[in-house]
Amino acid sequence: MNRREFVLSGATSALLLSSGCSGTQPQLSPIVSAPAGKLQGHIVDGVHKFLGIPYAQPPFGERRWMAPVRRAPWADVLQATRYGQICPQTGGLGFDALTEGEDCLNLNIWTPDPGARDLPVMVWAHGGGQVSGTGANELYDGGHFATEGVVLVTCNRRLGAEGYLYLEELFGDAVGPGNLGVQDLICVLQWVADNITAFGGNPNNVTLFGESGGAAATQAAIATPGSRGLVHKAILQSGGHAVQRPASANAIAEHVVKQLAIEPGDVDALRQVPWQRLVELYPQLEARTEWAQPQLYLPVLNQHMPVHPVDAPHAGIGLDIDYLIGGCRDEANLFAALLDLPGSQFDRRARQVTAAAGADWAAVLARYNQVRPELDAEECFTAAVGDMWFRVPSLRIAEGHQRHSKRATYVYQFDWSSPFLGAAHALDLMVFGNGLPFSWLAGLKDYDKTANFMRKAWVAFAHSGNPEVLVQPWPTYKRQQATLSINESTSLLAQSYRQQFPMLEPAIQSNWQAAGL
Repeated sequence: MNRREFVLSGATSALLLSSGCSGTQPQLSPIVSAPAGKLQGHIVDGVHKFLGIPYAQPPFGERRWMAPVRRAPWADVLQATRYGQICPQTGGLGFDALTEGEDCLNLNIWTPDPGARDLPVMVWAHGGGQVSGTGANELYDGGHFATEGVVLVTCNRRLGAEGYLYLEELFGDAVGPGNLGVQDLICVLQWVADNITAFGGNPNNVTLFGESGGAAATQAAIATPGSRGLVHKAILQSGGHAVQRPASANAIAEHVVKQLAIEPGDVDALRQVPWQRLVELYPQLEARTEWAQPQLYLPVLNQHMPVHPVDAPHAGIGLDIDYLIGGCRDEANLFAALLDLPGSQFDRRARQVTAAAGADWAAVLARYNQVRPELDAEECFTAAVGDMWFRVPSLRIAEGHQRHSKRATYVYQFDWSSPFLGAAHALDLMVFGNGLPFSWLAGLKDYDKTANFMRKAWVAFAHSGNPEVLVQPWPTYKRQQATLSINESTSLLAQSYRQQFPMLEPAIQSNWQAAGL
């Protein structure tokens, strides 16, 4: 796999996978009785973990490209001691420890005590750009979160063509609606609402959180009507929030169907195509830059998700949810280390967002040079590209929420810097306490203090909707766009990004749906 394929298949999924990070010998847990059925898992370091729990029927055969169907309760005791299959990876990544397959809609739970009552619940949406990734990644082991007193859930959802190929115009209503990966995530939330009490969790206090493509999926789920009442708090880490439009999504589908030599309307023939064949088609689709604006497989803006996710709070959606949102100072440093940014999809998207703001790209780069004089011209370009992709859409969400909601909005900037990558994309995954992604690039600098602060703040937010911990004040964003710098020591930033880059304010204030973003 070349470095371009590596990045575009979802950078945060290119990590070693295993059944956990602890070296302690597990012991079998007591049997838990949930509405879904009886389960037995493992106890590791005092934490009860249950792996590979099916929440929906396999999304293949007659259920392929259809809304998820909840798994019927099972009769025997489910041995939930191993991760289940993971959903097909459009990027073509191969995993030694886990198997891609058709029975992939499963979830995993870590709890300090299934006999507890009303523990806050945190549901994690993995990253990977909607084309790769899994909730079974060893970085997402929830043991440390459970030790902090929450019930942590990770899950798989459909990816790539299986999740986002838009087929309704060719094959009829409800076939490939273009957001099945998001519907899967909502199905997880429904399963949690019905079953999490059996694991000690409070179904009325659920925090949905994710990083990168997982943060984008989180906000897309909130923007989808079916999630109403299932999410009470949201944490968005470095979300690249974008959508496909029906016209371009239908053009992609027409090309795929033609390549497969299938007639429109022949859904049975389409369902018989091996999923590997659709993975093989991905590189040639990706070469069509007119469709990758900014990516190929994204939730489609249509009747199933009628409002662009970044516009959702401005349209009155998600106002009953507390928000914690932010990103990394040097997001694109990771991608710059792995591919040539100029001319890439990252570059194209950055210029698209800048143009929507009515700003001049050269003037924006000049402003970066003023604000961050320690950077050279290439580094200023990289910083700007990362912010257009991640920071600007996140701030539009934060702006809408703090303006229209009576619930709290908190904003942060991740500033912990590795020796080689700076404060790059995905390094904030240290919050799980299981190591750093891309450790060979991140260096050997200690990160435990920063990771522990993040996790305690995230858990505090899940408990109460307020992330303040220790002695660090953390005002809401409503107070002069307050932004907390998360580093080895924390502090409030003297100026917000919006104060530093006023020429980009129109992109934060304007409707992205109308602007075509």
